[in-house]
Parts: sequence; structure tokens; C-alpha cells
Amino acid sequence: MFKKAKYAIILLLLAVLLTSCAESAGADADTPPSQDVTNPETPDIIDSEDELSEEEKSRIELEKKLAEREELEKQRKEELKEFYVPLIPLGEEREKKNLEVKALYVTGHTAGEELNKENIEAYGAYVKALEENNTEKARELFESAEKANKFERIVGIALATEINGLVINVKDDNGLITYESDVEIVRNMNEDTKFPIRDIQKVLDILKEYDIYTIGRIVAFKDKNFAVKSPDHSIQLKSGGIWLDPNSGNIPWINPFDKYVWDYNIAIAKEAALLGFDEIQFDYVRFPDGAKYYNPITEFPGRNDRDKDEAIAEFLEYARKELEPYKVNLGADVFGLVTRTWDDYPEDIGQTWILIGQHVDNICPMVYPSHYSTGWYNLEDPNAHPYLVVKGAMQEAIEKNSSMETPPIIRPWIQGFNWADVTYGPDKIRDQIIAAKELGINEYMVWTPSNVYNPYAFMVTNKEKETTYPLDKGELDYTEKSPADAAHKYLTGMLQKRYSYTYLMTPFEDRVKDFDEFAKLQEESNIKLLNYKVYGYEIDANNSDKAYVTLYYKIEVNKGDTKEIIEKDQVKWQAVREYKIWKIRPDFIDS
Repeated sequence: MFKKAKYAIILLLLAVLLTSCAESAGADADTPPSQDVTNPETPDIIDSEDELSEEEKSRIELEKKLAEREELEKQRKEELKEFYVPLIPLGEEREKKNLEVKALYVTGHTAGEELNKENIEAYGAYVKALEENNTEKARELFESAEKANKFERIVGIALATEINGLVINVKDDNGLITYESDVEIVRNMNEDTKFPIRDIQKVLDILKEYDIYTIGRIVAFKDKNFAVKSPDHSIQLKSGGIWLDPNSGNIPWINPFDKYVWDYNIAIAKEAALLGFDEIQFDYVRFPDGAKYYNPITEFPGRNDRDKDEAIAEFLEYARKELEPYKVNLGADVFGLVTRTWDDYPEDIGQTWILIGQHVDNICPMVYPSHYSTGWYNLEDPNAHPYLVVKGAMQEAIEKNSSMETPPIIRPWIQGFNWADVTYGPDKIRDQIIAAKELGINEYMVWTPSNVYNPYAFMVTNKEKETTYPLDKGELDYTEKSPADAAHKYLTGMLQKRYSYTYLMTPFEDRVKDFDEFAKLQEESNIKLLNYKVYGYEIDANNSDKAYVTLYYKIEVNKGDTKEIIEKDQVKWQAVREYKIWKIRPDFIDS
């Protein structure tokens, strides 16, 4: 496929040259006999570029650009070696797409099925008739719609409903590429792989015709294929050999600290972008779970004293830089619990929301209700309450995002599969979509390993049509906190030294960006909170995003050799609503 790009450049150059020659020849033929024509044997000397025709200028400029690109590609090939992927050909450049994505998950095997436009459009028309409650028309279309295969039905759903994107496996959960690659190292690692997608370019071209946003899913570090074939780049046992993950069927993982591993995943991402995917999404962009069991017995070559979440953030930062010329969006999947946990605690899997969020366009928490245990969001059986689980998780995600000056888009993975004795039909899938929508989160992706989707789940209900989204929370923020609640959380953080609370509840203009530095400053502060009480709040009459919180506090102030107790009552602190979340501006001494 890389050769095709090279041939396209050559053909483009030839076309320009031939056009230029033809126009010049035409001009000579049309010259009247009486006109003074320069003798072809003694051509004029061109002293200025201004005397060149526009066609000649264009030809020279194109030749210059092509020569520069050829030289650049030569250098890149020497530098990147087995990881080499060419840039997007000149003349085919594009910009990043910007839209609210609502996508369905597609395995490589499903994406390898034939795409017949007649079947796609027949199924799409059938779904549209169902949405319009046109029973007679749906009955007429049923027979032709039934001919559509699984993939054609998915595309048909995208034609007829709010679905406008597909997440397609590029590298799957075993580390196998789903289509034949032209990247040297990827070919070497997939010599025995049977590629389920026979013609990825054809698939992407058809999806582009239907204006469907395409996301290439790359399973990053859970890569059995690479780990087995290149054990030196796997997680190592201190006693020798490679570590096997008991939670994933005793398979090895590749080492997320290893730059060679980074370059492998990024080479796959570059090729996917070159082929035309609109977004690269890294899944399993983390370390294995169960860290407390394997940390004592494993080692990670290349770690260099870094924390795990530093490695993941640095990988994504590097990936974004390397993918920038390809003009694709970048997304990262994170565990659902990461919406709540802080600073990679307690799981130690390398996923910290505010670190990952700095380096991606989209952050994608996997908030499947089936993955939450008793007690989460005050629910005995979270799997039976998808609306409440997604609502709670999205509120946490919004609060985390509000601590960032340029936050990523939140696009959750929601559950489309049955679990235990709970059937996830259209109603439960729609409940999850609405829970996010009420909070202003309009993007989502649906995970169903079977790739069988009921189109009714993606039809906007009458109640939704009559509702204005996001819901107006009045004086509350999107976590349903009042300014007084925000002050309570801030002060609780001070009292209990839970600095994540004070970090989240402080406007980002009023604090340092780095959390570790922020926590250190808090620890070194000369003010120690001893007690507090929050009475209430009042909204600013001229600005509904500003309020004043009335409270009492008792503090101990360290003044070198002495300590002073200060107690104040009926103090007013300012609160501001930032990214829909109330934040506090404390004023201990001067209030």
C-alpha cells in the first residue's frame, strides 16, 4: 500500500508536467503568422521569476516539494528502520475531524465480512421505517433487509440512527493485526497471522462514502503475540524468565516502560492513520491489574525510577507527537474506576486521569455496570442499575476534567452485553446514553463482543425530543454539589490531608498545575485546619457562576518559633463555577 502512495505522487507530477506542456504547445500553435516569434534555437534568457507562467511556477514548486519530500522520506526510513511508515502523500493532506461521536464496536472478523451497498442501504431503510413506526413499510423492506450480514447491518444502523462512528480492531486482544501490514516489524511479528480483513482500504473507502467516523482500536500492552515472539521486551521475573498474568489466562504482557514497545504500537497507529482512520484509540494502555501480587516478583527494564502512570503519560505524549503529521485524533481507554481513584491509587496500573487527559483528545472510561461491585454509587447490584452507574461515573469524570485547563472530551464506553441475570436490551443501553447526555456528555461507544446491535437502542425517544440537554442544574453543579458542598469538600481535604480534594476544589488559576507539587505546597503550609463548619451560601445577583459561602473555621498558624490559634465565624469565601463544577477561593487570614 505504501507503493501505491509513491505511484500516486509520480502520476500527479506527470499530469502537471503534461498539462503544462500541452498548454505551451497549444499557445505556439495558435500564434498568428504575423506575430514575432522567438527563434526556438535562441531562447530568451529569463532574468526574473515574474516572467514564468503560472503553470511553470506551479510545476517548479511541485518539483521542489516532491524533491524535499523524497529526501525527507529517505531520512525517515534510515532513522526509523523497521518501524518506518511514510507520511501522508502530498496533495492528500487532511485536518482532524471534529464531531460528537456515537460509535459501535466492530471486531476484525466482523469488519472482514463483505460490504454490499445494496444490502447496507436496504437495512438502513428498514431501520428508518422502524424508527418512524411505519409498520407497513418495514414489513415490505424486511425480506431485503434480512439479506444483510452482521457488518452491513451495523453500517445500516449508522445510516438510519444517531450512530455515526465505528471502533474497528486494528490490533486485537491477542496482539494480532487484523489486516496485512506494510510495516516491516509488524509483518515480522504477524508472519503466521490470518488477517480477517482482506481489504482494509476498501472497507474504509465505503465507510467514508457514508460519512462514518472510523476509530482504529489498538490493544497496546496486553500483547501476547509480541511478548512471546520478543520476550526481552516483556515484563520480566526477578528470578529469570518472563512473568505470566494469572488474571488473563497466564499470558505474558509487553513492558510499558520499553520504548521499543512504544515504537511498535505507534508504527501500527501511523499506518492505520495513513490508511484513513479518523482516530487512533489505545486500549489496554496500562499495566496489568493485580499489581500488589506481581510487583514484588517482577522488574521492568527501562523503568529508570519512574512511576507507572508517568510511563503511560509519556507514551501517550510521545504517540501524540509522532501522530501529529497524520492529523488523527487520539483516544485512550481507561478503567471505569479511574473516574474516582486518584494518582494511580490503589490499583497501580499506570492510569491517572489528569495525567492521561493532558495528552489525548478523547478519554474513554469503560463504565460497564457489570464491572462494579456492591456498594458502588450506593447500589447493592450496580449491574441492574445502568443509569445510576453511568450517571455517578460521569459526574466523577466531569469533576476530574474540571481540574484541567484544556480537558479532553469524555467519551465513555457503555455496556451493550448481557451480564448475570440482567438483559441489556435497548432500554438499558438507552438509559446509559441518557445518563451521560443529561450531564452534557453526548459522545459514547457501545461494547458488545458479539457485534449484534438492536437498532432501537440508538433511536432518540419522544421523551428525549421533548427535553433540553444538558439538564439545567440550577444552583447546583454537575456533581449535584452546591457552593457550600464544595467548601465542605475543600475543608475536609485540608482537615484529613486529602489533597486531591483541595486540588479539585481549587480553580486552576489559583494553584500550580502539577499535583505532586501542589500536595507538597499544602504539606509545607503554615496553616493547619483544626475545625470548621459551613453554614450556607448565596449566589451572586449579577453572576450565577459566582457565589459566597458563609462558614466558621479554627486554624493553627505556624509563625516560626510560635503557633497562633485563630478562630473566625461568619466568614464569607468566594465560590466560582468552573467547567460546571463549583470551586472555592479560601481566605483564611484576611477574611
